[in-house]
Amino acid sequence: MNDDWLKFKKYPHIGKPLTSGKDKMWIREYTTNSENIAKHKFVPLLHRTLSQRKYRPEENAPTDKNGKRKRSVRDKKERHIYFPSHLDSIIYSYYSNILTKAYEGYLSDKPYGSVAVAYRKIQNEHAKSGNKSNIEFAFEAFDFIEKNKDRKLSVIIADVTSFFDNLDHRILHKQWKRILGTDSLPDDHYTVYKSLVNSKYVNENELFKRFQNKLVVERYKPNDVSQKELKRKRVNKIFNLRHENVVAFCYNEEFFKEATDLIRADKPFSRKLRTAAKKGIPQGTPISATLANIYMLDFDEHMYNECFLSPKNAYYQRYSDDLILICDQDDEKYFVELINTQIEVEVNLEIQEKKTNIFRYELNSDSEFTGGIIRNNRIDKNKQLEYLGFMYDGKLIRVKTAGFSKYYRTMKRSFRRGAHFAKAAHIPSNSLFETRLYKKYTHLGAKRRLRWLPDENSITGYSPSKLYDWGNFISYLEKANMVMKVINKDDTISKQYRKVWNKFHEVKKSTYSELKISKI
Repeated sequence: MNDDWLKFKKYPHIGKPLTSGKDKMWIREYTTNSENIAKHKFVPLLHRTLSQRKYRPEENAPTDKNGKRKRSVRDKKERHIYFPSHLDSIIYSYYSNILTKAYEGYLSDKPYGSVAVAYRKIQNEHAKSGNKSNIEFAFEAFDFIEKNKDRKLSVIIADVTSFFDNLDHRILHKQWKRILGTDSLPDDHYTVYKSLVNSKYVNENELFKRFQNKLVVERYKPNDVSQKELKRKRVNKIFNLRHENVVAFCYNEEFFKEATDLIRADKPFSRKLRTAAKKGIPQGTPISATLANIYMLDFDEHMYNECFLSPKNAYYQRYSDDLILICDQDDEKYFVELINTQIEVEVNLEIQEKKTNIFRYELNSDSEFTGGIIRNNRIDKNKQLEYLGFMYDGKLIRVKTAGFSKYYRTMKRSFRRGAHFAKAAHIPSNSLFETRLYKKYTHLGAKRRLRWLPDENSITGYSPSKLYDWGNFISYLEKANMVMKVINKDDTISKQYRKVWNKFHEVKKSTYSELKISKI
């Protein structure tokens, strides 16, 4: 087994930070020893709530001259993410690697092995190298529609209710043993399993307040910029953690001496797996996504058989908790009921009714393949099929406008951050660190580049590493345009991002104007 699983995190947590230079050897030895893991005590997870604004077109609003409807702000969407400590994260990553290989091995001779596509390395057979991404997975679904335009089609988009929060512990335990091919979990696997179903956590804000006056920060040693040391410092606000280079909230012994009252456990673990089902695992650990795929094995198999091995000739794909099913309109009711029934029977979950959308497409009298979402038993063409970040209207595939909106919001935040630091007294000019911004948000940073690192033994002072800069959002759009061009027949997606360059310079100009005013 290679060391792909050995990934060092940089976010502040409980305990001294780990580094690949000093700690790699002992961590590898510790983690790969099953006896160590069987006795390992996991540190409480760090809980963070992420919120995101959602802009959505108003349903009955008229379109403007560009075909767009007025958009309104919906309630913020909240996601609860849990971060393990640095050592625990590596342990989860190692066991995720083991389970992924077992899962892929289990599916290798199963016909339904291709329907679950998220968090997997599935080789792209149409490229010289590399794996498929959500671009190729979305293309496969749209391509099925394109090849069946002679049929009256229904497309069912469904979402599992609170997926990670509702995973049944007994089913997870059963499927874990299934892919390992064992009657009982080995002691080390059982310890990892127990840490997830019996997860304990602390809220990030509460932990910050408790140790705010003595956070662990990393600084260069006085008169020696080649070495760093850890110091204690007060930080006024939690969003300054990165700027102050905070590497830990506290040390392990400090936490267990001063802050155990912050530990929470909403779902206590029970060894009696035959009692009433316990539910939920934390979302955000390196092993969570792998377990989600393992958990859904029975449902995926049943749906594959119903779609691909029956005369109904339907299509099914699952990306984590997002499902897409394409069938004849005459079979629409059958498959809607099947999804809702089997998700409960096979995996004890529920489909989120308000997020289940049905679209219908067919050839009209002018031989145009058109359609839209079903509302009140009528087709509403204002709302078209959306899947994995793309929109399809029966003719063309485009990137969702929400993707661009998020991109522009992130761009503006980066400019504001640059302006904040440019205002600092020790910054001699109004520099916004433009090179970094151009690379991150324009085509100038879109190409994949090998990263060169400082090397005192090299003549040039730099040597090539094994790391790559993978590009930016423009790189993603260029790839999407290339893949979807098979269906679009033109550069539809390229046309969508032609305004990015102008938008970038509008934000840049506006930010510099604000800087000049603030410096007066």
